Amino acid sequence: MSSTIAPPASFGLVSGTAFASASPEALSGILDSLDLSSLEQEHTRLQRAIKQLEQSNKEMTEFIQLEQQEQKETYEQQQHDSGGSIEYTPLDPDPDFVLAIEENKVVIAKYEKACADLTKAIQRKRGSTSNKLGESSGQEESPQNHGGTIEGETTQDGVFL
Repeated sequence: MSSTIAPPASFGLVSGTAFASASPEALSGILDSLDLSSLEQEHTRLQRAIKQLEQSNKEMTEFIQLEQQEQKETYEQQQHDSGGSIEYTPLDPDPDFVLAIEENKVVIAKYEKACADLTKAIQRKRGSTSNKLGESSGQEESPQNHGGTIEGETTQDGVFL
């Protein structure tokens, strides 16, 4: 069985940055049109993207710090070799790295908001799904109590799992 699940045709509307930059009204319509599994898949994808961007920022920050540390060590070595006559002027970090870190932070914030919206949509879908299941079965949703356990629940040493 493949771990890749083909998304529905409408899923293309939400993937990528278009999802994170959609207006609240458009986003609401998109979220309402998707089924639960698509919402969960998009939520997982965005969480993975957030982790990757955070890791990227961490690596770039570490690289900048390493570069600056090497710069300082080179200065100290030159200072020692020349008898203390060299003035230390640290170089600024590579502006491309600094810009990339800032851009990643903006994207992370957008994706985190999108994840929050997806979480709400998932909860709504789960609520509407359980309501539909309860109505279609024609039974009360209250669990049956049988000797201290709830029907359908498993216990281990008296603790519900």
